[in-house]
Amino acid sequence: MQDSELKVFVEGVSNYFKKLSNAPLNVGVPYVKDSNGFIGEITGVIGLTGRRKGGIFLTCGFPMVDEVIRDYSGAEDQSMEARKDMIGEMANTISGNASDAFGNDFQISVPVVITGKPDGVDMPTRVPTFVIPVQWKTHKAYLVIGVE
Repeated sequence: MQDSELKVFVEGVSNYFKKLSNAPLNVGVPYVKDSNGFIGEITGVIGLTGRRKGGIFLTCGFPMVDEVIRDYSGAEDQSMEARKDMIGEMANTISGNASDAFGNDFQISVPVVITGKPDGVDMPTRVPTFVIPVQWKTHKAYLVIGVE
């Protein structure tokens, strides 16, 4: 994956949070993952098919998703159902922006949501998997991209 392609994902996550609130989003330096230690309490997973195969994760803690729900809808809903819907929507929106930028090379799947830190979750090993750390308000999240 080239720097210009990673930039599309950084812009996608930045645009999502700009539309959500006035709070700045701080994007860290992308790095190639060396473990799954970054996986948070809840993860939205989007699979990619077409010419480019792989996956995109957005992972964070429950407090971040709860605050996104408040800013997005004005509701105080900390139910697991609301959290799963929101992280899935976030991952889908960010992946959809990449799909728009890359055209037919990216065909995205319906989001899959995982809670907890399962040992079996991993990205493709045949290509480098990039981790982009982000901080919004006091919350940390990771956008993880593994694409052939």
